[in-house]
Amino acid sequence: MAGRRGRSLVGMAVVDGEGVEVGYVSSEEVNTLVLGEGSGGRMRLGRRFVSGIVDRVTLRGPAAEIFAGLNVIDSDGEFVGIVRDTNEADDVLDSFIVEDESGEMVNVLLEDVRSIDEWVELSVAGDSLYEKG
Repeated sequence: MAGRRGRSLVGMAVVDGEGVEVGYVSSEEVNTLVLGEGSGGRMRLGRRFVSGIVDRVTLRGPAAEIFAGLNVIDSDGEFVGIVRDTNEADDVLDSFIVEDESGEMVNVLLEDVRSIDEWVELSVAGDSLYEKG
């Protein structure tokens, strides 16, 4: 599936509304972009977050705002918590700050995220998030 006007998005940078890099498009699906580079490794991102495509794919706002409030589930389908904020390192999205059920804030690295759409799906078990400290 190509982007607007049949143009391929593969290789394009994906940035939030403030220019923070989320990754690079490695392939396209009907409702998602597959990001294959950047701090996230390989991750699916719902097209509903995209606001524009010119020389890069721009998301519809700052990552901290557009992802805030999304539920987070682990690789077993268990509820982990809710996205409250993000961390960036050198203008690259690095992690999500997730509030778990007990009110504790947990740092979830982008490399542990499998997909972001209606919710954030992790590629790891929720318990492993606490082992990383």
